[in-house]
Amino acid sequence: MIDYVNHLARMHVLVDAAAGRSNTAYVVDSRLYPNLAVDIIVPWLAQLVGVETATRLFLLASQTLVVTGAIALEIVVRGRHQLSGFAALTALYSLPFLWGLLNFEFGCGVALWAIAVWIRYRDGRWQAQIALHTIFVVVLFVSHLFGLGIYGLTIGCYEASRIAGYRQAARTLAVMGFPVVALYVYLIWSGGAIGKPVFDWWFIFKLVWPLLVMNGYNLSLSIALALTIAALLLFLGYNRVFGLTRPAILIGSGFLVAYLLMPTRLFDSAYSEVRLIPAIMTILPAFLTVSWPSRSVQSVAALVAVTIILVNAASIASVWSAYRSDYAEMIESFHLLPPGSTILIARSDGSGGVDTPMFYAPTLAAHYANAFVPSLYNVSGPIKKAPSKSRFEIEDSRDYLPTPISQLNSASGGGPAPAHVRGWRTDYDYLYVVGDQTVSIPDHLTIMMGSRRFSLYSIGK
Repeated sequence: MIDYVNHLARMHVLVDAAAGRSNTAYVVDSRLYPNLAVDIIVPWLAQLVGVETATRLFLLASQTLVVTGAIALEIVVRGRHQLSGFAALTALYSLPFLWGLLNFEFGCGVALWAIAVWIRYRDGRWQAQIALHTIFVVVLFVSHLFGLGIYGLTIGCYEASRIAGYRQAARTLAVMGFPVVALYVYLIWSGGAIGKPVFDWWFIFKLVWPLLVMNGYNLSLSIALALTIAALLLFLGYNRVFGLTRPAILIGSGFLVAYLLMPTRLFDSAYSEVRLIPAIMTILPAFLTVSWPSRSVQSVAALVAVTIILVNAASIASVWSAYRSDYAEMIESFHLLPPGSTILIARSDGSGGVDTPMFYAPTLAAHYANAFVPSLYNVSGPIKKAPSKSRFEIEDSRDYLPTPISQLNSASGGGPAPAHVRGWRTDYDYLYVVGDQTVSIPDHLTIMMGSRRFSLYSIGK
């Protein structure tokens, strides 16, 4: 996955620092950030099983939370499980999860359980409701702010569908809002941050994301799966399998409005509206009524759903397994780097799709070679660049991706380029080119290791 490897590199740096093996190019800055689930859980778990296994277990736990949380929500709402498990498994390798946004996936799973608990205890003792709500708000706030937003949007729409008067509305709003306001005040007081105030709207993508969201490696397969899901929904609608409840209408409308209004980049966090798609896929089925007209209709629906799930999972597994030898070669290449080296990652301008799992692989050099890689992702997190590396600060989160070769050539000629790239020939010791290896490489580079998915070059001074 794209960001997974970057998270893994950061986990290594955190664990190394705790063990007294600090990489002097980075400093640990422990503050409250609304994006810390993996940074809290994995270093602790790594003491028992190692960093790589701990990170895999965190991913597995996140996926388990998503699927079981969707099922639990449907059982709480309708008293039985019929749809939500299928829907959650269908969404499990959608783009936001496939990109390796680990904290978001964990937060989404926790949010599903939190919604289920809210509905289960909403009519119970108010003390228990406040206590449980506060616990989930704190966990979600620390895990990922977007998970808290999904939770708040869903229970807000649910409560709006059941409103009985102004007094009840005021009490519910106070219960929902107080712990969030308290945490935000503490965040500001402690010097933490949500992210940079960057907001970009790319409205044209809102029309195509539903087609692109199902598979990040194969565009044709993603479109085919999305169209198959649409056909399945039309088939079920024609057979009047689903019924809309008032909560389903309000929750669906709330998510649609949020999807249309939300910036593509929110607090410099990219693809914000895309994250709403797997969220609504795992939430909305719980609030639908289901009535199967015949066993044959039910069997056809189950067969199509299982086929979608298995085809997508097989596609993802084939890509992941194909990269095992490439990651092994990448780690072997780190032995060629002197400790303290400064590394830049580049790619061809057209790289994407199946090239993306290599985009952040060289960031692992921060652990294996004690190197400095400025694109080791640290936005709103506990790892910061050391003051001596301040000139390598990346201002736009999109520039954490490998630098296109065209930007390197532009910078060499004095043309426009991100600040951390402008002096790349003198500022960096080594260059990794990941992805497409047929690209034309800039002059004055000496190849040290070549592979089918990456090459390592020494930069001539």
